[in-house]
Amino acid sequence: MDSQAVVSRNHRAEAGADARGGVNSVEVAGLLLRLLTEAGGPMRLADLSRAAAMPSAKAHRYLVSLSRAGLVEQDATTARYELGPLMLRAGLAALGRSDALKRAERVLEGLAARTGETAAAAVWGTHGPTHVRLVEARHELAANVPPGHVCPMTYSASGLVFCAFGDATQTRPLAAQEVAQNRAMARPGAPTSLAALDRLAETVRARGFATTANEGEGGLSAVSAPVFEADGRRLRLALTVFGRVGRLNVDPAGPVAALLVEAARQLAAELHG
Repeated sequence: MDSQAVVSRNHRAEAGADARGGVNSVEVAGLLLRLLTEAGGPMRLADLSRAAAMPSAKAHRYLVSLSRAGLVEQDATTARYELGPLMLRAGLAALGRSDALKRAERVLEGLAARTGETAAAAVWGTHGPTHVRLVEARHELAANVPPGHVCPMTYSASGLVFCAFGDATQTRPLAAQEVAQNRAMARPGAPTSLAALDRLAETVRARGFATTANEGEGGLSAVSAPVFEADGRRLRLALTVFGRVGRLNVDPAGPVAALLVEAARQLAAELHG
């Protein structure tokens, strides 16, 4: 739904709010949150107020209150507004109650049992690929991350799956920011140009999965495979197995990669069957 349709619907809602016993201010706040959700990235106050068809001063008052509630946050450098941490937690909670992720968790349990390492499911979140389900390995060297962990876009297996198969309008801006950070920090093994990232993504598309041999400072190896929507093109989530370097076989021709690809295929078939 485009912003004009959203605004039109909101105006109709405002007109009938008193008759229904609703709270007009909540509906206005909901409009701003909806616009931020559908924007695909941070927005300026001027753009938000224009899309919501309200004065900037009014939009700013609502955004201040939404920020205090944790529903919105403002970047101190750019002054742009983005969905806040409470929205992320609410989204993760809703996803966690979905039938799709309950089914994914059963697949993750099988992957963790067969590989002996931690398995996770990642979906696209406000700040990038986000782990929403995790089944930890049961040994003292198990690799683990907290629920809601946001995966690096350019040097994690999950992130590379989203770069290769995700919606470029969502993934490209975040990937470009991270590439610049990689270059500034001289991050070992991470792409320092969009051209280098594109070559990695092309390899992932050709293979149908992503592997990393040493993810970031944690020293993790990982294999990740995409789970697609029913149309076979749109990415729904990524299944990933990861462990400490040396514990997980990330050979593209090895058994773990084959296991991930088959698990992702079976989960997609189950979700759309």
